[in-house]
Amino acid sequence: MAAAGLIAVLGGLMFKVGAVPAHFWVPDVTDGTSIPVAAFVTTIPKIGGLAALARLLTVAIPPATVNWPLLIAILAAATMTLGNLGAFFQTSVKRLLAYSTISQAGYLLIPIAVASRSHLAVTSLLFYLAAYAVTNLGSFAVAAEFPRAATIGDYAGLARRHPGMAAVLAVCLLGLVGTPPTAVFVGKLEVFTAAINGGYSWLAVIAVANTIASLFYYLRWLAPALLRAPAHPPGRRPAPRWPLVRSSRLRRRRRIPRTRHRQRRCPAPRHRPTHLLMQRGGKATRSIRLTSAAPVTVTGGCR
Repeated sequence: MAAAGLIAVLGGLMFKVGAVPAHFWVPDVTDGTSIPVAAFVTTIPKIGGLAALARLLTVAIPPATVNWPLLIAILAAATMTLGNLGAFFQTSVKRLLAYSTISQAGYLLIPIAVASRSHLAVTSLLFYLAAYAVTNLGSFAVAAEFPRAATIGDYAGLARRHPGMAAVLAVCLLGLVGTPPTAVFVGKLEVFTAAINGGYSWLAVIAVANTIASLFYYLRWLAPALLRAPAHPPGRRPAPRWPLVRSSRLRRRRRIPRTRHRQRRCPAPRHRPTHLLMQRGGKATRSIRLTSAAPVTVTGGCR
């Protein structure tokens, strides 16, 4: 019963963290929402879920009852490996960052697996969480600066047009890999040391191998941004071929009237005089009434 209850609780917390086997929602949610919401979803729930998981396993469930350290270690290895495999050939920026967060969840599960065996586990977990949160939010901040740049190819020439943003992107992506002297490098170093001290050297070896493999898909994003010539500004469409003034003139010349045949205005109806005034010597003598006073209208071509 204790093992069944632990598996049920772990399923809910793994869903919150975005780890295997409940990691399937992370790429779809990240790709389907806006970039600020995606940054929040991939960062804040991980902090709460991992803190709750560490507190639950180290305080409420002793390892003598259920061998949960081995179970967490297996889930950590599967999470970091599947996350890296999913990110290898991604061209979408948001989906690449989503699979990156899945692999980072695997690294963050390592200190929890050795929490009852190493005194460095809790310290390394907290430091790694803080470093990961800042680095991940920085990566999404660069993506939010160019909302129309959906693929990694859209960032070609970013270093020439926006050198500051290219520098921030390089620091954040290399920080997620764990290259020195970033904070994530120090966090991973502490996590791997805690795994070795806790007796899980095989887990540390798998983590190092996945760290080296993750460099591939991060460089697939950095290489166009730093080395390739810009085709057009990232996130923007190329400029029109003709100037705006000339194109507007061309549109005016080619403008088609709304109606092909213009309506002709009919003249106002003319009325014949009803009386004829007789004059003699400049003075009116008498008025003769005419017999017909019907109006005279012009109907030719009027509508």
